[in-house]
Amino acid sequence: MTVLVAGWVAIDEIETPFAKVSDALGGSALAAALAASLFTDVRLLAAVGEDFPERHRATLEKTGIDLAGLTVEPGTTSRWGGRYRYDMNLRDTVYTELGVNAGWRPVLPAGWEDSSSAFLAAGDPLMQRGLLGQLACARTTIIDTIKFYIDSMPGELMETLGRAHFVSLNEAEARELARTPSIARAGRTLLAAGPRGVIIKLGEYGAAFASEDDYFVAAGYPLEEVIDPTGAGDAFAGGFLGYLDTVEEVNTAAIRRAIIYGSTVASFDVEGFGAARLLTLRREEVEARYREFRALTHFEVLE
Repeated sequence: MTVLVAGWVAIDEIETPFAKVSDALGGSALAAALAASLFTDVRLLAAVGEDFPERHRATLEKTGIDLAGLTVEPGTTSRWGGRYRYDMNLRDTVYTELGVNAGWRPVLPAGWEDSSSAFLAAGDPLMQRGLLGQLACARTTIIDTIKFYIDSMPGELMETLGRAHFVSLNEAEARELARTPSIARAGRTLLAAGPRGVIIKLGEYGAAFASEDDYFVAAGYPLEEVIDPTGAGDAFAGGFLGYLDTVEEVNTAAIRRAIIYGSTVASFDVEGFGAARLLTLRREEVEARYREFRALTHFEVLE
């Protein structure tokens, strides 16, 4: 079993009320790939520029992730700068430099079409649809998106969402795309596009999941110190998909467990800047916090 993760590897500049870092290794695909690799084998499909630091390449090579799909393209690596407030559910994008991703058209290395699962991070919905079409054997696929494509390509985006098994997006994106202030109604509306399930990320408050026969809300893990939430949503998706890649049957019970695993991994991601914490995270740490998560949310039926 192998998860394909496609999207951005980027260089981030992140500022919070407490600290600031520059030239941090980041990107949506990297966060998801590192999270998924805690559970299963991972293939990374992404592009970086000729300026991509050698130290970051060396770091990636130590992760065990298959990097045959990480190509170096003429031009510069994508960069993103963000600033967080005390309420870290809110952030300001200072700048976005698309770099090589402005014209990148991913090509699957030979043999990668047999990937058992795939996470397609936020990107051009036509590109995402093209990749889905090459993964006829994938048992579980997830599509993510961002406001830019909701505003600029809503029709193409909805068609692409319908081709995936699961859709992952944050609450503001879900409300806008479904044209409703209700999270529950947004989930049901987006299901009509065709996916098997819709995951609506609620930041530090957890996540909500909707399918035709289930509605599940998972709380966020209560952290006392949050360093940087960048990439947490992608880490959630990677943990969710990585766990599902290991089960015999993707049923309601497995999906609910996967959501808690996703939230667990995301709670570690925010403990460091960029991908720093995911790079040191170990499966035994995830399992220990997963057990704590279950204990925190368990309750007995009243008689």
